[in-house]
Amino acid sequence: MARKRNTIGCLFYVALVLLVLVIFLFNRARVQQVIEKTGFARLFERKRGSPAEVVVAPAGEPGPGDAGQPGQSPAAGPASSPDSTPGSSSPATAQQPSSEVVVELSKPAATTQPVSTEVQPSSQDQTRTRQARLFFIAVKPDGGIQLKSVIRPVKYTDAPLTSTLEALLTGPTPAEVNQGLMSLVAPEARLRRAQVKDGTAYLDFSEAFRFNSLGKEGLSAQLQQVVYSATEFSTVKRVQILLEGKTADYLGPEGLYIGKPLSRESF
Repeated sequence: MARKRNTIGCLFYVALVLLVLVIFLFNRARVQQVIEKTGFARLFERKRGSPAEVVVAPAGEPGPGDAGQPGQSPAAGPASSPDSTPGSSSPATAQQPSSEVVVELSKPAATTQPVSTEVQPSSQDQTRTRQARLFFIAVKPDGGIQLKSVIRPVKYTDAPLTSTLEALLTGPTPAEVNQGLMSLVAPEARLRRAQVKDGTAYLDFSEAFRFNSLGKEGLSAQLQQVVYSATEFSTVKRVQILLEGKTADYLGPEGLYIGKPLSRESF
């Protein structure tokens, strides 16, 4: 009796399974559509780590998020947009949010021509010109020598006395040579420094200023050239000769005394 009941129960479950299978086969398309709409299959895909799939519903068809339970009809009518105006109609499409990055390209800077700025020299660096009186040597008809002055433009910046004496050491110009002028200062002599203090000009010459090929007369003539040219400045009354920065007592072997300041009256 119990065996007969078991057989009937098995037949009942087999018939039930067959019935469910037949119903599933007839409604397979609808079941598959419901599964796709509800996203039931994607739950298992997310669990397996597969990338999420973005489903864009076609126009006029509700998206996956709008689908209701099986057997229920989805809500009719597209959702109105806040920006929509009355009287205008647009297709009910599910719009995916998008982030749009707008990069504004800056315009190239206009090429500007370089502005040339001319730097004006300061008053201390400006080159000036003064009419200087220089003294050279002229030979007299009897063979003697005498001082003779010329006026020449001399350029300077901030030390007119130094520039004037350097012009004297350079010697006469070709035009002045044609007038019979010469300089008896040794060509190798150089002015190292010039300084004026209390009416005395301290002129520091190189060692070559100590000697003269014409002896004592030549040494006296070169001293007169320097002293007369320097005392043309109103601030200079006397001249102290220095050699290599030191005070010397005599010039040359002949012993021309220079141990004290010299003036025009010293000759």
